[in-house]
Amino acid sequence: MPLRTKFRNLKRLNLQNTEVSLAIVKEYKRNRVSQYEVNYVQINPRLETRLRNIIIRKIEAANTFETYTYDCPEPEEDEVRAINSDETDFFRILEQLLALNPEEDIIENIDELVKAKAYLIILRNDEGIQTVGFKTLPENWKMKRDRGLIPLLYKENRFEDLEDENIFSISSFVDIIYFDEALFILSKKNFESGLNFRDGMIAKADELYQEVQEANLFVNMDILTNRVGNNQRYLRKIATIKNLGYYQDVNYLQRLRAISEQRNWGIQFQEGQIVITEEHLDAILTLLQNKRLHSELTDETFDVDSAKRLEV
Repeated sequence: MPLRTKFRNLKRLNLQNTEVSLAIVKEYKRNRVSQYEVNYVQINPRLETRLRNIIIRKIEAANTFETYTYDCPEPEEDEVRAINSDETDFFRILEQLLALNPEEDIIENIDELVKAKAYLIILRNDEGIQTVGFKTLPENWKMKRDRGLIPLLYKENRFEDLEDENIFSISSFVDIIYFDEALFILSKKNFESGLNFRDGMIAKADELYQEVQEANLFVNMDILTNRVGNNQRYLRKIATIKNLGYYQDVNYLQRLRAISEQRNWGIQFQEGQIVITEEHLDAILTLLQNKRLHSELTDETFDVDSAKRLEV
């Protein structure tokens, strides 16, 4: 089923009478691969209502849909970006969640809460889990004395010292809403950090390096790999280039060379290979993303961060 259809179905959901659960997600590494552990946290009816309303409000506010891409901008308040959940680490978290019993598989002590990386708001009915909200934990999840702050509660016209209490905070926002094997992204930044999407960009970069070396596409390949390194901005460019695949299109590369010479862009070629230089690396990456665009209205040429193809 297309992501757009799933988005429409999400908007039609009636979640008013769903049961609400809260779970925390802990992460650890095994052979440098992220593994996840999920446990439920018991909550009272008042908090259930507040958590349910968070999900409902975010679904109601989301009116514009676009497929997630590495180079897409942060969504606005009424927008979502969508991606299949199995393209992310969320499927590992969901596997853990589906195997749990909300009444039995609960945290055992406060230390488990402190170690959490994210929490899940789970809405279910008689048919099972309907949707899940995912929130990467904010810095103030657990208030700590070393911040130089004294936590206080104003109650019955006086301050009460909460130093001995375990004070946590729940956001009124979620980063992702899961539904029907799709993720609807409300915060691109938190989605990428919360689900380790940077690791996927690094994998894309490694795949592209191998392909272009085998195709003998570049001269001075080391300039590219040294500049990219673990820099997320450049990794995003490389992942976009890999997804678009223009570097594999002989006709595209021939036109790139011809137009570069015609317009004096300074891109050098040597026996059919693109010569990477420190000066022109960014321009080469822009061109391989097809992001140097010409305006027919002003006869100007622009390098753009994100481009959306016009459907005619």
